[in-house]
Amino acid sequence: MATPKRLKASERMKELMLRQFQAGWLARAEGRKVAFVTSGAPVEYLIAMDVFPVYPENHGAVCGVARAGGRLCQTAEERGYSRDLCSYWKIDWGARTCPAKSPTGGLPVPDFLLCANNICRTVIKWYEGLARFYRVPLLLLDMPFRHAEEEPAAREYVLRQFRNLPQELSRLTGRIWDEERFEESFVLSAEASALWQECIDANSARPAPATAADQFLLMGPIVTMRGTREAVEFYRGLRDEIRERVKRGVGSVEGEKTRLLWDNLPVWHQLRSVTEFLSDRGAVLVGATYTNAWTERPKESLPVQDALADAYARVWLNMGLRHREEGIRRMAALLFADGVIFHSNRSCKPYSFGQEEVAARLQSDGVPCILMDGDMADERDHAAGGWRTRLEAYLERLENRTDPGGTI
Repeated sequence: MATPKRLKASERMKELMLRQFQAGWLARAEGRKVAFVTSGAPVEYLIAMDVFPVYPENHGAVCGVARAGGRLCQTAEERGYSRDLCSYWKIDWGARTCPAKSPTGGLPVPDFLLCANNICRTVIKWYEGLARFYRVPLLLLDMPFRHAEEEPAAREYVLRQFRNLPQELSRLTGRIWDEERFEESFVLSAEASALWQECIDANSARPAPATAADQFLLMGPIVTMRGTREAVEFYRGLRDEIRERVKRGVGSVEGEKTRLLWDNLPVWHQLRSVTEFLSDRGAVLVGATYTNAWTERPKESLPVQDALADAYARVWLNMGLRHREEGIRRMAALLFADGVIFHSNRSCKPYSFGQEEVAARLQSDGVPCILMDGDMADERDHAAGGWRTRLEAYLERLENRTDPGGTI
């Protein structure tokens, strides 16, 4: 079995993420303010006020990797919630009511919540439920869905909400707004994103020095430690390690033959098995839209708050299908991808809706695509045999390809 070569940074990442989970509990014990925050919220504001951010979505991913998602989802379903709901949300609910079922022992109690609906609309009801459960305040940032790169009215609407955050956070924390720390966090966020972009773009090399599976695991700090020096230092070290691989011509997968892109969140509970299945056949996932989404950086020409409002309003899932299609085309060209695997993720409707349309457009231009049904964190919804059979046929078609595209 051809196991992809692990990056040394993987061990460092494990240490960082373990410490990050522990730090949330420690912050609570020391009387420091703790906030639950969505992955698409401007965490730089919280850092400026010395509030420790905790990400329930990240906890859902950890539970998915540990294959604890199914039992936690079932706990929520036994209390009347539909199986069709987001598995991250159900994992969070299950861990709140039965923390012993979580590999992390659940999450610390928050002092307040910060929710931005630029990643999906499910988080609104999710965080409303959290506010009722913990009886804590909820700050909601409403981010209009965008179809164009530049929408001044939408940016101004978001900016007004961002400008109100310092006052609201001062009220909730009892602290004075720290503009200097805010701007420092802003700079660190941009630097970490730039380094992460370098790590991802390095896969344009042949053979690819890393896989998208590596990226899925190594993206932890850019999600949960954005705006910190630790994140910058981690990604600088990762960038240097990947550069060294490229310099030496070291690939992650031996005998690389086929290069693929991945769309949507990973199947956390099958990440290793899917990666090894592909690598055994000389196929390497060279990039993913999900990991690439965290490279979005503020425009340097704008004032700090304006730049943040613009950047957070332009996240991948808050933009129309044309933007996503163009993004995949750019990635495919940069990374010399031979095809695209679309994970039709039953838990993430915003990410999965429109995939067939995008795939059809790509295939009409000669980019072979395949849609695979699954779930990011609930292992009960994975048909391993079906995945193997369909991926095998897809890879065979790519190897023997004579037609300019078509439907898989």
